[in-house]
Amino acid sequence: MRRFAQQNELVRHARGFVENRVNSLESDARHCLPEDPNDPRIVPFPILLYCFATIDLLGALLSGRADRKAPTTEQSIQYMKSFMIYNPGDAKILLDLFRHKLVHLAQPNAVIRFDSEWITWRYHHNNKQFHLKKLSVPQGTMIDFSSDWTIRVTHEFNISIMDFVKDIKDSTIRPNGYLDMLEKTPHLQDRYETAINHIY
Repeated sequence: MRRFAQQNELVRHARGFVENRVNSLESDARHCLPEDPNDPRIVPFPILLYCFATIDLLGALLSGRADRKAPTTEQSIQYMKSFMIYNPGDAKILLDLFRHKLVHLAQPNAVIRFDSEWITWRYHHNNKQFHLKKLSVPQGTMIDFSSDWTIRVTHEFNISIMDFVKDIKDSTIRPNGYLDMLEKTPHLQDRYETAINHIY
C-alpha cells in the first residue's frame, strides 16, 4: 500500500520522523547524563538502550524491514557501517557487548570472545578520546564474575555515550547522511515507505 502520493511528501515525513527520534535521543541523553559526574541522577544504561533502539529503527528504515522476522542485528550493523562510518568489527563488538545483554539481561556482557580476543568494556559519559577504542590490558588481567569464577581478558573496549549519541544524530543529518541520501535515492525511499507501513 502506498502511503505517500508524492516523493516530496515522503521526504518531508522522513525528515520529521527521523529528526524527531534523534532529537528525542539527544534530549534524553542530556537528562540521563548530567554534566556533573557526581550527580546522583546519572543513569547510563537507559540511554545506551535508547541508542541501540534508535540504531535498530534506522537500520529498519534503511533496509525496508520492520517486520517481526527482520534481521535486526544485520540491519543495525549495516546502518552503522553505511552512515555512522563504524568499521564492521566495532559495530559487532558494540552489539555483542552492550545491546544484546542490556536488552535481555539488564546489564552489558562482562566479556565477549571476538576472534582470538577476550574483550571486556568500559563506558565514559562524555570523553571522545576513548570512544570506540579497543585497548590491550596487561597480560593476566582477570575479570571476577563471582568469588569462584574469573576469566582472563585481553582487551577493553571503550564507549563514550554522548559521542555515541552524537554519531547517531550526525549520521542522519550531515551531508550524505541518511536523510540526504534518502532524498536522492528512489530505492531508499521505497524501503522507507515499506518500513513505515510495517511500523504503523
